[in-house]
Amino acid sequence: MNLDLLEEFLLIALDDNKGGFVIGTTALHYGFGGAVLLELALRNKIEIDGEKVLLKDSAMETELALNKAIELIRESKTRKVKDWIEILAKKAGDFKEDTLQRLTNKGVLSKEEHKILWIIPTQKFPTSNMNPEMKVRERLNDVVQRGKKAEPRDVMLLSLIDATDLTKEAFRNADDYKKIKARLSEVTKDVKISAAINKSLREIQTAIMIAITTTIVVTTITN
Repeated sequence: MNLDLLEEFLLIALDDNKGGFVIGTTALHYGFGGAVLLELALRNKIEIDGEKVLLKDSAMETELALNKAIELIRESKTRKVKDWIEILAKKAGDFKEDTLQRLTNKGVLSKEEHKILWIIPTQKFPTSNMNPEMKVRERLNDVVQRGKKAEPRDVMLLSLIDATDLTKEAFRNADDYKKIKARLSEVTKDVKISAAINKSLREIQTAIMIAITTTIVVTTITN
């Protein structure tokens, strides 16, 4: 089963049994905003000119979340990467729901209706098929703990994991998280390791990580 970057990020961020997210809303939404841009870049739909995002290919994809982003970029004036991160983070609720529905349709998640205080309706999405997520986790462990060469998609997902503080969740069976963090930094920032990543993708990745990290830090301080 093939998963896109939004689906992989969501599965790492979702509690398998409880069906809720293990990180706060700010980190989650900026993570989704970043995942959308990175997936579009991986598919060569967008590129960077200076600091601005240009739409190269406006053809629709199979994923509703990506199509919403493509339409936003197509209908908007030219903006910088950091501006698109802000815009897409505000739309992340829609991207999250689209991705949850897609994974439910694939049989990876199950949908449960609950009520908070027996009044307020809410939904949970526990994992019903662990195989796709386990394959993602195994792939990341191959890169981070076993030294396998990272592919562009691995680098992008690891960048999102690092920026949204999902490291302990992604590598929950690790013995030494300092080594994990050091390896993450090496994989996501060392151009030699990720030489297959083209200039536009690298610039998008860097801008996204700065935007997410800065926003999360500022939010934490102000709260």
